[in-house]
This record gives sequence, structure tokens and C-alpha cells, in this order.
Amino acid sequence: MVKHFFSYLYPVLIELRSGELLQHLEVIKYHGKYQLDSLTVNYSYGGLHKAFDKLFRKININEQNFNKVLLLGLGAGSVVSLLTEKYKKKCEITALENDEIVVELAKKYFNVQRFDSLNIIKQDAFKFVHETNNKYDLVIVDLFIDNEVPKIFTTPKFIENLKKITTNNCSVIFNKTTETIAHKEEFQNLRQLFETYFPGFAVIKLISNGMENRFIVYNTLPLVMESSAKSNNHNPATNFWKDLNLGYNFNSSKTNLKRNVVITVDKLKFNATL
Repeated sequence: MVKHFFSYLYPVLIELRSGELLQHLEVIKYHGKYQLDSLTVNYSYGGLHKAFDKLFRKININEQNFNKVLLLGLGAGSVVSLLTEKYKKKCEITALENDEIVVELAKKYFNVQRFDSLNIIKQDAFKFVHETNNKYDLVIVDLFIDNEVPKIFTTPKFIENLKKITTNNCSVIFNKTTETIAHKEEFQNLRQLFETYFPGFAVIKLISNGMENRFIVYNTLPLVMESSAKSNNHNPATNFWKDLNLGYNFNSSKTNLKRNVVITVDKLKFNATL
């Protein structure tokens, strides 16, 4: 009770653990709520939670129709909470988490077992994506060791496998920290891979709690209201870009057309390659 009170004044350490992949994992309580952090960055229910929430609102995820979700990197389950509780999405979620201590903390403090639609798999994400025969409508890549995305997840083989496991109409979201010059160079290489396998994506930069993240967002999902409509002229990507308010009309015969667009919305800068 005392720790709960003081959490409204400053972050209070609740438990410190050494994980299987990270030497430093901590559960803190801040403003009365738990969050999971590594030594240098937030993992769940802190700044990263806010960044994903801003992203989901910006791409109008509540209006997109999807049934099967693959989440690569569970953390404490904040993305699952956003999808199922805030945005009320009725979907099956398969979450990969390769650190058993992270899963233990997620159950102990964040009650991830409350999500009936969540299936947690302890397995390396690269191996799973390479071997699975399942197809997913929405794939979210949120794979970090501290503030680094392991290099294996920015290789051509991994991105090619992402393409293999997605449905024809799908959405792929890849989260990458871009704090340093090295991070930005890595991101440019990743961007080139997406141009090969997922042409027509957007790049959205978000700064939350002083941390800079860039999200690559590819989307051809239909809107919920149109999921039952049958039209030979329907282009799901058109709705997605319209929702981003970029002001362009897309035509399937001009898919090679690209424009670099920078817009500012709610004091956040968004960069889109169209």
C-alpha cells in the first residue's frame, strides 16, 4: 500500500530479475500502474504502450478487419491489451516470447492469463516464422534485446518469411528504435527490404517519453464495414492511406508511384513513403 502511494510521486521498484535474454528486467510501479522495463528502455505499459496506442489510433486499427494476429515479442502483453480491451478486436492472438522470465512476470503482475484469445508460445521468433504453415492477417514485430533489434530480424530471409506467413490482404507492423546514427542506418536497410517484399508501406515516426521509434506499416486490410462487400474495384490499401489523411487517391495500375511525404499531426511527425 505504501509503495502504491509513493508510485504517484516517483517510479517504485517492485521486482528485479535476471532474464534468459536480458540480465536486467525490472517491474516498477508508476502512477499506480505496473510497467516492465529493461536497464535502458521500457518493454511494456510505459512509453512503448503509449507509442503503440498512438500508432493504432493513427492507422484506425479499430476499423480494420482481421481475425488472426501474430505478435512477435509479447513483453508484458500491453499490445494484446490495446487490441482486445481498448480497441475491442475479436481475434485470435499468437504471441512469441523466448524469455521464460518475461512470461513469468507478465503472468504475475500483468495478468496476461485473462486474455482468452491469447496463445503464448516460447520459441525463437525467427525459427517460428521460418517453420510455421499458418497464415496471419496482422503481424506485429516488436523484437528487442534492450534497445536493439537483433540483426537476424532485419535480414532478407526473415522479411521474406513474413511475406510467406501473411494472407493476401494483411497488415504488417515493424517497430524499430531509431535513437542513434547506427539505428537509423539499420532502419534504412530494413526499409529497402520492405520495398522488395511489401511495396507501398508507410514509415511513421513517434516520439514518446523522449524515445524515438519508427514503425514500418504495410496494410491492405479491408475496413470492417466493407469486409462483407464484394467489389472487383475494391482496393483495401486505398482506405488505409485515406485514413492517414495523406490526401492521395491510389489506383492499382499505379502501384509503382512513390512520394516521400512528411506531415505533422498532433505535434507528431509522420513520414510516409508512398
